[in-house]
Amino acid sequence: MIEIDREVVIARQSSVVFDYLADVGNYPRWQPAIERAEQVTPGTPGLGTRVRLILRGPTGPTEVLGEIVAFDRPAGLAIRSLTGPAEIEARCGLDAAGADGVGTRLRLTASIELKGFLRFAEGHARTLINRELPTVLADLAKRIESEA
Repeated sequence: MIEIDREVVIARQSSVVFDYLADVGNYPRWQPAIERAEQVTPGTPGLGTRVRLILRGPTGPTEVLGEIVAFDRPAGLAIRSLTGPAEIEARCGLDAAGADGVGTRLRLTASIELKGFLRFAEGHARTLINRELPTVLADLAKRIESEA
């Protein structure tokens, strides 16, 4: 099991950060492992919304169906995989960072359990995630600060 617990401060209000993270179309822009992402359930995203992700995998693109399992604007959201080569649950918690009310502390937690033959790559995957995630989160913060 791979466990993730990281934080980054973003110089934007929680509602702006939440809206960016809730937009599935943004996933490929800040998550390097995601090639494409789309909302499958019609309408505004919310609890129970289904999403389809195409991930870059070791053997080529892999499709994963996921579902939003927590949606509490602007405090946080979570998604879990329903199909695919891993059981994944990722949560983003948001709270104020600083007295000015403009900054947001984003806490990303996730658990990833690789299935099948991928279990043997868990150590490599953990090392890769631990090495790349700080840069990914810093880039996410810059992206939200400049685009929002």
